[in-house]
This record gives sequence, structure tokens and C-alpha cells, in this order.
Amino acid sequence: MTGFRDIQQIRVPIDVVEEANEFLREMGLRQSEGFVLWVGSRQDSTFFVDEAVIPKQTGYVGEDGVCVAVGAEELHRLNVWLYRNNKNIIAQLHSHPGSAYHSDTDDTFPIATTTGCLSLVIPDFARHPFSLSRCAVYRLTEQAVWSYVPGAEVEKLITIIP
Repeated sequence: MTGFRDIQQIRVPIDVVEEANEFLREMGLRQSEGFVLWVGSRQDSTFFVDEAVIPKQTGYVGEDGVCVAVGAEELHRLNVWLYRNNKNIIAQLHSHPGSAYHSDTDDTFPIATTTGCLSLVIPDFARHPFSLSRCAVYRLTEQAVWSYVPGAEVEKLITIIP
């Protein structure tokens, strides 16, 4: 099964992008990472995002840095909602306080777990207007490894629509 590996185009409305970035920025003002999901449905090799889903989450600050967690009850609620609304997660977005990269925690505890899903890491607690070129983007392989997606490929894969 290919999951979403055959998805060649992800179309995301600008209002969904801005809603997600605004939430991540608000969390960053509290010195906390934030977490958002892009959900929607596929049509052939194109995925149409129609909503930014912001799960109930808890930010943590510790000696090793910051992280965000979504609890088991919320994950269950989210999965039931996705099923009932015939929607799928294509991408998870979260912020980092500094540079954008996929940490060991990001690799180990994703919510987007279907092959071909994306993980976008937004730097600087999303203080800046959203830009794909600022994000670190990773795609989940068949081996359950988050593989870095170079900027030129990201620009071909994700289209932000007005």
C-alpha cells in the first residue's frame, strides 16, 4: 500500500495556512511549541487540504528545551472525527523556538503516520509570515523514516491557493 506516497500535489488554501501559522505564533508568544494538522481528501494524485485542525495540546519546557504533546484521549477524538468526516491527515506542522529541523522527538512521536505524509517544521515560533522556503519539510517513507524534502521539491509539491 502506498498511502499518500503517490500524491504529487498538495493544494492548501491561504486561509488554512494563515490560521495554522497564527496559532503557532500565538503559542510561540508563550514560549511554547504548537502543533497543527492539515486535513482534507485526495483526488487521484492531488490532495486538497480544506482545514487546519488544532488538537488539544500541552507545551512543555524543560532543561533540554521545549516540546508539545497531544494526549491519548485527544488522539482518539481526532481519529473518530476524521473517520466520521471522511477526512485524512496529509501534514503535521509544528514550530521550533529557533531553527527548523526534525528532532528525535519529532521522528518518534508523529501524529501523521501514513506513508507519504509531510511534517513541516516552522522556525522561530512562527514569528514571521508563513513561507515554505523557511520551513524544514520531511516526508514519511515506506520504512517509517522522515526524509528531508529539498526546497525545489517542496515548491512543486505544495501549492498555496488564494
